[in-house]
Amino acid sequence: MYRNPNPANILVIDVGTSSMRGILYNEFGERLMSHQIRYHPLHLSDIEVEQDIDDFKRTLTTIVQMIGEKYKIYAIALTSQRSSIVPVDRDGYPLMNTIMWQDRRNSQICEELAQFNDIIKAKTGAKVNSVFSGSKMTWIKRHCPHIAAKTYKYVNIPEYLIHYMTDQYVTDVTYASRSHLMNLKTRQWDDELLDIFGIKEEELCKIQEVGSICGYLLDEVAKEFGIDGGIPIITSGGDQQCAAVGNGACHEGVLSLVEGTGAFLITQTDTLPETIADNVICNCASVPGKYTLETNVLTCGSAYDWCRHTFYGDQAEDYQLINQELRYEYIQNTSKARVLPYFQGRSTPKWNPKATATFTNMSLSTTRAELLRAVLEGIFIELNANIKQLQKYVDIQEAFISGGLTKSSIINQMQSDIFNLPLTLSSDAESTARGALVVALAGLGICPDVEFAYQEICGQDTIMIYQPEASKHQQYQQIIEELEELYKKLYE
Repeated sequence: MYRNPNPANILVIDVGTSSMRGILYNEFGERLMSHQIRYHPLHLSDIEVEQDIDDFKRTLTTIVQMIGEKYKIYAIALTSQRSSIVPVDRDGYPLMNTIMWQDRRNSQICEELAQFNDIIKAKTGAKVNSVFSGSKMTWIKRHCPHIAAKTYKYVNIPEYLIHYMTDQYVTDVTYASRSHLMNLKTRQWDDELLDIFGIKEEELCKIQEVGSICGYLLDEVAKEFGIDGGIPIITSGGDQQCAAVGNGACHEGVLSLVEGTGAFLITQTDTLPETIADNVICNCASVPGKYTLETNVLTCGSAYDWCRHTFYGDQAEDYQLINQELRYEYIQNTSKARVLPYFQGRSTPKWNPKATATFTNMSLSTTRAELLRAVLEGIFIELNANIKQLQKYVDIQEAFISGGLTKSSIINQMQSDIFNLPLTLSSDAESTARGALVVALAGLGICPDVEFAYQEICGQDTIMIYQPEASKHQQYQQIIEELEELYKKLYE
């Protein structure tokens, strides 16, 4: 094990959609303390999802205070959800609630800007879509002119927290590559793209390389945190890019599948592809100078949680019961229920924000376990379609899974059977936080590079591998065809 002569404790802040986690590691990857605080976005309608940006600042403060009471913190590494947006005035004061990444009120603007897709795709690695932040800024400018007139910067959540801690308006290439406003080749804001979306460069943060120091903790904020001021604040990159690193996707040939509120599939490429199909997204990686190929499914764990609370009521937290019923149903294999899992629209491989969840082949004898299985099958079949797209670019030899939905062995086996891939589950579920730590160790110079840091920190994990059953995979081919035909009838 590599040893630095001046050991340091690094606090990783992982800003998720449903919670924020703070995990304190020493530089050898040993977890010293962690604290998690949950929160919930406001679903104002089928398309409007908001959250008070101060929720994140208050939560950050509480987490740092609790950990800082017991341990000395030498640096803070930040990773976060990527595409939520809030406008702030010159004093950094938020002018409205955060428009969350799931929010689709910008769908009409995306339809209008689709005429520029050839330019947008070639420069940014993705067609215009409702998830990326650029069109959310456009929506604010058009529909909230009184707010736009007062706006000094449009910031995402990590940019807001970085400014709060350092007084610097900076971002890194991973977040900028999720905006439709940065050119992947130059890794800078692009004048033509800014013009298309109607955004000024001075309204955006300065772009830095991932893993870099954004600034140093202000004394007044440090006092509120109850820790020493002047410590470095590192941007480790977007949560999915960090999760890919934490899952070992530091080089080509490894697939990272993170199953949280949504599901994100990422594999790394060492160079920017010459051409990228419309159903694959190319972003900057959390490994400096590298790129990721990414697909995603908008609802994953969130759909599972909806099933638990809707179908199981007071038993929604009885995971043993739920897994037992699901396992029995999976073994029996008699259910004909089918679900298109588009609870918040469809993303890759076919963008369609108007798609909705559809249940079919139900009868009065259909059980809750059959419906739960059908929802999960629909999600995993959608993930499988995305894996097939990534395999056109990268020879995927390994697949690692992480996230809240991977805590069930029967659910993991179901995925392996549908994907027809062996799935590796790490003994440490915090792939995002560990990836952020790995990136920070390289950025601080404690380790020479990201891959070296990964091998030192994560290379000795105890793992579990789920192997696909050929007979089960064959049975799923018919279900895949049924769902494809249903989608065509409804939306094509």
